[in-house]
Amino acid sequence: MVNWKQHAAQDLEDYPLIQESLQNLPEEIQILEQAAYSIHSVRLDKIPVQGGTSRRESDLIDNIDRRGRLQGNLELAKRKAERIERGLSVLNNQERLVLERFFIHRTRDYMDRLCEELGCETAQIYRIKDAGLKKFTLAMYGDLLS
Repeated sequence: MVNWKQHAAQDLEDYPLIQESLQNLPEEIQILEQAAYSIHSVRLDKIPVQGGTSRRESDLIDNIDRRGRLQGNLELAKRKAERIERGLSVLNNQERLVLERFFIHRTRDYMDRLCEELGCETAQIYRIKDAGLKKFTLAMYGDLLS
């Protein structure tokens, strides 16, 4: 049986890191693109060593491979961030605040702060969290609850 709460919580906890990767991946791709220009072209008249390629050719292939992998990772991160944002968009203000404090931007005293800000007891905060997590899960994954 799929534990939908754990999956949803993990996606929310990963969200800040996914957003960070959306900043870092394009920069890394750009660095590799610039590095590719500094790799001198392969001499076509040179005979490669037995069973292999020249060092330059190998460096260029490695660079192309890394850029392709990073580009794929960037596309996956974009799609996941967009799905999480759509899931968060269905929540009301209280639910979103509670889920953000529980999973996305958790601080040491998050529960006390939530109780104070929302004027609720701890039990009510947990009810809001559960309701928000259910709505988020339905928006993200469809009906996994049945």
